[in-house]
This record gives sequence, structure tokens and C-alpha cells, in this order.
Amino acid sequence: MAETAKVIELKGDPKHSESAEHIIKFPGGSIAVCRTSDNEYWAHIEVNHGEIINGSIREAAIGEVVGNRLDYDHPFTHGVIPCVAQLNHLAVRIRTRGVK
Repeated sequence: MAETAKVIELKGDPKHSESAEHIIKFPGGSIAVCRTSDNEYWAHIEVNHGEIINGSIREAAIGEVVGNRLDYDHPFTHGVIPCVAQLNHLAVRIRTRGVK
């Protein structure tokens, strides 16, 4: 990883408080990581289309998706998101393997 990379490490340890949500805003969109009440995480990628969200218009420039990639741990498996030009939000829920 480059020396200029900014790393935010979430521990997921209820004994040590951490913000429930971390957001990175950039021109055209944002990326957020949100902890759930059962200590799982939602990872959100948002593309700003100038829509109104939570009563306010987004401050970032309007963005558009110009490419995408989905990678899997299975050999020879990959794909793309269909209708990517209309995509404005993608979310995945992640938990520590073996924890329910």
C-alpha cells in the first residue's frame, strides 16, 4: 500500500467505542461503512445524481459510473453490474465469518 494511503481500521470491538458510521466524500459520490447493531457492517457506494437525500441536495459534483468489476474467490468467475449507467447506490453487508 502506498505511503500516502489513509487507513481507517475498525476493530468491531464493543468494549472500545468507535463511530457507527465512517464516510468518505469525493467529487461525484461517497463511500460509507456503517456498523449494525449486531456488529456487522454495511459498505455503501453512492453515486451523486443530484437527487435529494434526507431533505438536502448533495454537495458533491454529479457523478457517473464509467466502469465496474465484480471479483469472486472462485477461479474463472467475474462479472459486471448490468445497467451500470443508472446505478446510484450499491451496498453489501459483511460479517466476520462464523459469527451470527
